[in-house]
Amino acid sequence: MRTFIILIILAALGFAAWTWWSGRNKPAPLLNTAASVMPPGPQNPPPPQPTPLPAEVKSDYDQAELLWKQAVDAGQVPAQSAKAALMGKLFGKVLIGVYNKPGLRGLELTLIEQRLTPIGNELFFSKTRFPTDETGLIAMHQVQSGESPDRIAKKYGMSMEFLNRLRGRDANDSKLNVGDMVKVVKVKEQGGAFLHIDKGDFTIDCFIGGVFARRYPISHGAQQSPTPTGKTRLVDRVLNPPWTDPKTHEVYGPDDVRNILGKVWMAFSPEGIGQSGLGIHGYSGPNPQMRALVSNGCIRLENDSALELYRTISPMDRCKTEVAIVD
Repeated sequence: MRTFIILIILAALGFAAWTWWSGRNKPAPLLNTAASVMPPGPQNPPPPQPTPLPAEVKSDYDQAELLWKQAVDAGQVPAQSAKAALMGKLFGKVLIGVYNKPGLRGLELTLIEQRLTPIGNELFFSKTRFPTDETGLIAMHQVQSGESPDRIAKKYGMSMEFLNRLRGRDANDSKLNVGDMVKVVKVKEQGGAFLHIDKGDFTIDCFIGGVFARRYPISHGAQQSPTPTGKTRLVDRVLNPPWTDPKTHEVYGPDDVRNILGKVWMAFSPEGIGQSGLGIHGYSGPNPQMRALVSNGCIRLENDSALELYRTISPMDRCKTEVAIVD
C-alpha cells in the first residue's frame, strides 16, 4: 500500500513538471494587431459601387448588351451576327463616352477586349459577309464589266488595300470576275474615319464609319519635343516616304537605312494642333520601343501596325479622317 501511494505521488509530480515545461516553451499569443492598429469602425466595409455610365450613353450600352445576349441565346457568334455593325456603332458611342472618365477605365478595357475588337475583326479584317446590315455600313457590291478593285473602292470611299483585305486578297491584287459579289464598307457615306490618340495611355483607336476597328500601341513626343493635343485631320498618306532630318535638313530616300519613318507616313494638318510637320509613321531606327516618350513630336507605330492602319485609312481625296489627340 505504501509503495502504491509513493507511485501516485511520483506520477503527480511528473505530470506537474511536464505541464510546467510545456507551458514554458509555448509561444506567447499574438497581439490582436487588427484591434491595435485599425481605426474604430467596421472592419469589412462594403465594396465601392461601380461608377455609373454617363447618362448620354447608358441607353446605347443597354441596347447593345441586349443585342449581344440575344445573339448568344440564339446560338450565334455575336460578332458574326446580322446585328454586328449595329452593336459596333452602339458600343463605339459608349467607348467614346467613357474615354478618360474617372472610375470607368475598367469598362473601357473590357469593351475593347470583349466586344469591340471581336466585332471590328469580323467587319473590317475578314471576309465575313453581312448582307442584311441595317446600319448601311457593310454592303455587297456586284462586279460590273470594266470595274477594278480600285474603282470599286473609290466609289465607297475606301482604299484599294482595304477592299482587297475584305476579299482575302493581297493588298495590290487587281483581279476581278464580272458578277462576283464583293464585301464593301461605305466609309464615305458613314462619315469617314476617326483616330483617337491618347497620349496618357499610349494608344490609337481607329474607328471606321463610327465603328471601332482596332487599338494600336504607340510612342510619342519626347519631353523636349512633346506631341501637341487638339483636333485635326489627316492631309496626306504616303507609302515608302522619304524623311527629312529635322536637325540637319538632309533628305533620306525610302530605302536609306537612315530613314527612320519605316514604310508609312500619314501627315496631320497643322490646324487645331498649331504645329506642322507632324504625323503618324512606322519606325526603322535603332530603338523601336513602344509606349515611350521618344519621338520628335510624331506618333510612332510598330511597322506592321503602321502598314495595317495605312491600308485601313482612305486616301484623302476619297474620304476624310478626323483626328483627336488628348492627354
